[in-house]
Amino acid sequence: MANVSLFLRILAVFTVALVVAACGADTTEQVAGPGDLGHIHDLVETGDGELLVASHSGLYRITDTDTAVLVGTEQHDLMSMTSNNGTLYASGHPDLRLEQYRVEGLPPHLGLAQSSDGGQTWSVDPDLLGKSDFHALLPTNSGLYAADTEGIIRFRSSDGSWTDRGTFAARDLAAHPDDPEQLVATDDNAQIWLSTDGARTWSLAEDTPPAIEIEWVEADLLVAATEDGSVYFAPDAVGPWTDTGAAPGEVETLHIDGGRWWVTGRGGTIHLSTDGAATWEAVYLPPQR
Repeated sequence: MANVSLFLRILAVFTVALVVAACGADTTEQVAGPGDLGHIHDLVETGDGELLVASHSGLYRITDTDTAVLVGTEQHDLMSMTSNNGTLYASGHPDLRLEQYRVEGLPPHLGLAQSSDGGQTWSVDPDLLGKSDFHALLPTNSGLYAADTEGIIRFRSSDGSWTDRGTFAARDLAAHPDDPEQLVATDDNAQIWLSTDGARTWSLAEDTPPAIEIEWVEADLLVAATEDGSVYFAPDAVGPWTDTGAAPGEVETLHIDGGRWWVTGRGGTIHLSTDGAATWEAVYLPPQR
């Protein structure tokens, strides 16, 4: 009996050690330190309320106002990201530590990557790897618009086939909620452009704010943000535009999901408004050095 008791005590100690080790494994999450995120290029709010951040050092999820945790293990320089029906789409520059993303003789372009597990793993379009660098992605009910840094708007239909649309260097893209052929876009000169034929041709809009980011929230509501943080509304693509609020600090990206309006600022800050840009609360403030 004494030997049995000793065995049980040893087994209990061993079991506790395994539990402690397993719990310790959870502490290996990679948390962003000061300056780690660099610029934030896009945000996605998942169906369960999780906020995902596309950054220069990978995909992160925000878990507290000062905590961003790396999703998965790959650290791509994500220059754009969006979601559609639970699938994440992203582009930018691949994590070249991983051989599968290297293409000899071609530049480090990710093409179009997609993830069906919230960014834990990614798959890429082999025809675009090393060839395309999309800095704006726009899903619609007819397909995906993608703004290539070569100055071409490309379109991926629901069957996965690609076509080139118009020649235009877009910084940001938005589409009419009910008509994906109607588009608005901003360029690197903070100008707003219009298309009524699915990005095949573009015309410069007049009397617009110097917008860098734009969202077509409802059929009769467009929202644009300027670099200095001013927020403008318009009833349609041709305006008029009205200055109705201001975000905290300088703006880098604007993302609107229903009644939740997000802006990211220099240094990797994230703020949220639930009252149409009247007030803002901090969602993420990077840790200081």
